Amino acid sequence: MKSVMLFFSLQLLLSGAFAQVQLSGKVTDQKKNALCGANVYFKNSYEGATADSTGKFKFKTNLKGLNVLTVSFIGYITVFQELNLDSLKSKDLNIILQESESQINEVVINAGAFEASDEKKAVILRMFDVATTPSAQGDIFGALGSLPGVQKVGEDGRVFVRGGEGYETKSFIDGMQVNTPFLSKMPDMPTRGRFSPLLFSGTLFSTGAYSAEFGQALSSIVDMKTDGIENEEKSSISIMTVGVMGSTTKCWKRASLSVSGDYVSSALSNLINKQQVDWTKSPSGIDGTVMYRQKTGKTGLYKFFGTMNSNSSGLNYFNTQADINQNILLNSGSFYLNNSWNTMVGEKWMMKSGMVWNYDRQKFNVDPTRIVTTKNMVQCKLDFHRPINEETELKLGGDWVNYTYKQQILMGGDYQLPFTNNELSGFAEVEYKLSKKFATRLGTRFEYSTLLKESTLVPRFSMAYKTGNQSQVSLACGQFYQNPEDDYLKFAPQLSPEKANHAVMTWQYQTDLKTFRVETYLKKYSNLVKYTMPLATNPLDYSNSGSGHAEGIDFFWRDKETFKLTDYWISYSWINSQRDYRDYPEAATPTYVSAHNLSLVYKRFFEKVRTYAAVTYSFASNRPYHDPNLSGFMNAKTPSYNDISLSLTYLMELFGKQSVLHLMVNNLAAFDNVYGYNFSNTPDSSGHYESTPIKSPYVRQVILLVSIML
Repeated sequence: MKSVMLFFSLQLLLSGAFAQVQLSGKVTDQKKNALCGANVYFKNSYEGATADSTGKFKFKTNLKGLNVLTVSFIGYITVFQELNLDSLKSKDLNIILQESESQINEVVINAGAFEASDEKKAVILRMFDVATTPSAQGDIFGALGSLPGVQKVGEDGRVFVRGGEGYETKSFIDGMQVNTPFLSKMPDMPTRGRFSPLLFSGTLFSTGAYSAEFGQALSSIVDMKTDGIENEEKSSISIMTVGVMGSTTKCWKRASLSVSGDYVSSALSNLINKQQVDWTKSPSGIDGTVMYRQKTGKTGLYKFFGTMNSNSSGLNYFNTQADINQNILLNSGSFYLNNSWNTMVGEKWMMKSGMVWNYDRQKFNVDPTRIVTTKNMVQCKLDFHRPINEETELKLGGDWVNYTYKQQILMGGDYQLPFTNNELSGFAEVEYKLSKKFATRLGTRFEYSTLLKESTLVPRFSMAYKTGNQSQVSLACGQFYQNPEDDYLKFAPQLSPEKANHAVMTWQYQTDLKTFRVETYLKKYSNLVKYTMPLATNPLDYSNSGSGHAEGIDFFWRDKETFKLTDYWISYSWINSQRDYRDYPEAATPTYVSAHNLSLVYKRFFEKVRTYAAVTYSFASNRPYHDPNLSGFMNAKTPSYNDISLSLTYLMELFGKQSVLHLMVNNLAAFDNVYGYNFSNTPDSSGHYESTPIKSPYVRQVILLVSIML
């Protein structure tokens, strides 16, 4: 429903095609030697050139206003130069690069991490990538599905990483926890993230063996970084087939304020796109976001990030297990407030502090039952970071999380299922560079839960070795704990944390515009929750006797250099995973795991027609499921998953204003993807268990948007 809402700011990324500016110049070193092959381009765009044999370059840009020109060459410090293209006096630039051994040849520990905001690591996923990847549908978590290690689980929408369930991936904003990062979902329907990618400057996605700073995640973390102070006042409005949206930004010398809001409804979209569900109330919602940034003192920066949303929907759902039609009505609301303050303490200590409040309430009406679930989380965090010397860095800190859960079930009575947990944690991490080619990082994390009455102390270790100027091998391992899901703790608070051991090895080759990455991993699970039957109410029916494993290999290739104004990437993953958990009678491959996953993403900007085109192809091999009509367990397979998605973005003028016309088509080829089956609890008169397939809510989705810069 909201997929296209997030494209309203594409004109900020692609605008300026109406009045081109030509830049030229020369790139040399400090001895005035020409640097043939130096890359000259504007950050977060495809506009630029490569210096010729004399070091000279020339290109035209469609950008306007303040932009950052990036000039890089192997063996030299990258130069970032801010240019105001509206008032640039001289368009002939002389750029001198300083030779550096440390910046280029320095080893960086990055096993298991896809980093988008740290220039020393692989720039893999930026705001622009999310907004222009068709299969992502404008969703940060949807875009992660095009990266290696992530399973295609179309009926869920969360991020399933390397054999882990969706709940094993935890989300953060500026290092602060997000308890409910996804919208509430209907049965067998995919959800999506609550936050627009256009609110963030970069995203750290760690697929395993992550830093000791983060905890309570068995498989992976997603840390979204918000922007700094805005330097340009702007406003926009978007009108589309799923609603309207507007935003405005106000700037001062040391502060900025951005406000946005939208109303969405899929009523028109449901008429345009053939539906495979019976909506009684088309999904609709209201969202609002406020971002305030303020410089404090000489080194401090205060950030406030606040969002609210309210959503509702209704459908007729055929409950195959009970063999009845149910009228389901969902109403939900959420608030997320994130305060953070970063500043220097003395000359060497960097302090990061934050406080978060996350409130979520969802109400399901399933005639004649009503279920109201309320979640309330408060987190306080304090971290310190200090370089001890040129070879050693120290990070330490801690946080406190108060979490309150309450579920009310009105079904022939009023049943209350509440619990409260206080989670205390601390961490320390030291990174030591033995040389420019070899580095290690050793960390430890402590956690204590007042509900589970258990504490954990776990090690984390990483190391990396440079195998060439642009390549290195990395190794990371550690232990990771996570409290059981709320649906288990509300019945059995005596459970212990679930546990996973990670081991990850990575080889990566990277230049400014190309990345090749191979990563192999091994995960061992223990203390997984098992129960005798779903929704068992007796605490004795639950235990931590479950176990599992996952091992596999991931490949990733990205190229923004070979073809003009083109960016493409290829990711492939192979996994072998089994679990003995929940009510499984034996160890088996879970229903959400496909052995093979492939993503192909291709994007190009066509200057002459002022159009940005993108296409994605996604493939996943079949997934197991249990058919009670056959002997054995997990005895059947779904068909393979296929998807082709397309987007076209046309830059134009409307009413004398810079505007964008955006068309998005998902599942262009109308593949009939089946994610699994629901079976009846009882057989019919012939002894056969009836089933219904689980599919996407639409056959093909077409969405159109017009966005105008005011």
